[in-house]
Amino acid sequence: MNSVPVHFTVVINFILAFIPLVLAFYLFKLSHRRSVLWWLIAFVFIAFLPNSAYVLTDIIHFIAAVESPNISLPFLIFVLVPFYLIFLTLNFEFYVISIQWAKKYIAYFHQPYWHKIFIPAVHLLAALGVYLGRFQRLESSDIIHQPIIVFRDTLVDISNGKSVLIILGLFLLFFGLYALFTRINSLITRKIKAMMQVNSTIH
Repeated sequence: MNSVPVHFTVVINFILAFIPLVLAFYLFKLSHRRSVLWWLIAFVFIAFLPNSAYVLTDIIHFIAAVESPNISLPFLIFVLVPFYLIFLTLNFEFYVISIQWAKKYIAYFHQPYWHKIFIPAVHLLAALGVYLGRFQRLESSDIIHQPIIVFRDTLVDISNGKSVLIILGLFLLFFGLYALFTRINSLITRKIKAMMQVNSTIH
């Protein structure tokens, strides 16, 4: 029987990645006024958003599976490859959709300055959050429970040239994948709308 050398819980990672999508739906789709509660939830949303991008770093577990002598080739091809493709794609889609909802919300309130810097700023914060989570083993809740430690570790990492390069690499990765996912989502949306128009015309 094959054993998968995975050192993380898929369900927990999926839930952590799904939380920002739920918060984004409430903040930018359901809520109609910005109260104190709204801002508190927005803070939690920003703190948890990197979890949706963090799962991309779980590719290291797939690499470990490829290198493992206990994993057969058929199991790798027909089980692990589809699993990781679906898992990584779905979780990053949560990240993309959450940001798109937030972007439309900002645009609706006619904030041109914030509208321009929002996307790069979010990717940069996500890159920093993923770095702190993967390499410093900090969690999103640490921002609330241990803000001083998070702030201190962030300053230490930023002062390290190697860390800055890793954060920059993550930023470029998220930025590029976000652009790719956004384009694919737009193409799919247009095709679905076109099909619906054709069907409505026929009927």
